[in-house]
Amino acid sequence: MLDLLLFNPWWENPESIESDRYVSAYQQSLIQWRPDILNEFDFNQDAVYTLRGPRQVGKTTLTKLIIHSLLKSGVHPRAIFYYSCDLIPGTEEIFELIRQYREFSQPLKFKRRYVFLDEISLVPEWQYAVKQAIDLGWGQTTTFLFTGSSAIDIKRGAERLPGRRGKTPFPDKVLLPMNFAESVEKCSDLSLSLTKTSFRELLEVPDEIKRLKSQTGVFLPRLSSLLTNFLTVGGFPLAVEQFLKAGSLSQDILETYFTVIRSDFEKIKKSRILLRQVLIRILSISGTPASWQSLARTVDTPSYKTVREYSELLADSFLMAILYFLEKNKKLANPNKGKKFYFSDPLILSLAGREAGVPILQDLGKAVEAAVGVHLIRKFEKRIFEGLGNIEKVFYWKSTKGKEVDFVVLHEDKFVPVEVKFQNIITPSDYSTMKRTFGRGILVTKDMFFRDNQIVGIPAPVFLLLLD
Repeated sequence: MLDLLLFNPWWENPESIESDRYVSAYQQSLIQWRPDILNEFDFNQDAVYTLRGPRQVGKTTLTKLIIHSLLKSGVHPRAIFYYSCDLIPGTEEIFELIRQYREFSQPLKFKRRYVFLDEISLVPEWQYAVKQAIDLGWGQTTTFLFTGSSAIDIKRGAERLPGRRGKTPFPDKVLLPMNFAESVEKCSDLSLSLTKTSFRELLEVPDEIKRLKSQTGVFLPRLSSLLTNFLTVGGFPLAVEQFLKAGSLSQDILETYFTVIRSDFEKIKKSRILLRQVLIRILSISGTPASWQSLARTVDTPSYKTVREYSELLADSFLMAILYFLEKNKKLANPNKGKKFYFSDPLILSLAGREAGVPILQDLGKAVEAAVGVHLIRKFEKRIFEGLGNIEKVFYWKSTKGKEVDFVVLHEDKFVPVEVKFQNIITPSDYSTMKRTFGRGILVTKDMFFRDNQIVGIPAPVFLLLLD
């Protein structure tokens, strides 16, 4: 039991949770980000939750905050079990952990137990240990929360627990870095009374753009400055914290994040050299449709399948999104045509830029395009917990003559095209493809509001706020 006590010091002293390094760092933080996902868990029922997201996004901090809240609400300290699975080699050890805690807590007759296993996706076939424990009846009056940074491991593990997840309808949760709206809230004193509006209202209600402009127009210079900051630092809490303190990102913080990504790939016996080359190659094509074969052209590997594997691993780790071509008639993606690749957060874009020797925000328009694409995915994709490589609600479109629409969202069974034109002058030619092909659409601009029938123009920072 000594090993368990190391991870659960509140068993001996409930106040020890206050000195936990994650809780302490959170309490001393300038931002104290409490993501909305905290409200999506019900710890009063039998359930097997998964929480996934990229490394260093704050999953462990979130877990410790939940434990802190349970302790402060009067839950018996020994009814709460936490363990980090970083060094656990296999399923037998997972089962033994659960068994040990079961034997320790069973005589205490708790009304409910809470079991938190952190970074369980690092353990191959972890789900079999959990399945066996639940089949033995150990899941009764118990709420489980398992975290991991790999969507494919967590997904497969969760799918192998049929009928054992409890009655909660959506047990799989995702924690992603702060979006632009959260960044504005945490990194400024700007208070907006922005009335949210739907895509349908934007496109169909004539006065909606006027109303939106009246609410945000006066703040647009400040919002534009905040957007530039967001595109520089991204939404990972540690990076945001340093940016607020120092006004920039140090090489140390970039190296910390890149080391974590690199080590995760090395744990699954992947090459750090190929990883670096893939990141640089994805940066170089900047959202341009590409086949797997063309993506592999500058990477030192004899097979494009290797580049595809690395790219899909990045997507499964929530570090990059892969968008597919839209077949309009079928309302489905066509996986045989070129794909578009976007890093999931500006910080990952900065990491790739550093490896390529390219200055941060060398092309602000491309950075805005990536932010818009990722925000659309976060807003409309229903199965984001499966990673960012199988997007089913956000696509791109391109004609046989090469005319392209950056993004097309399938929303309420209708297509909503979104084109990014982050430039000083806007003309009808900038949205002619949307108008001709879809009859409507949203043009994301630098600073211009306008309406042309069912084509509306919205400045980028305002549009990103609407996608909160």
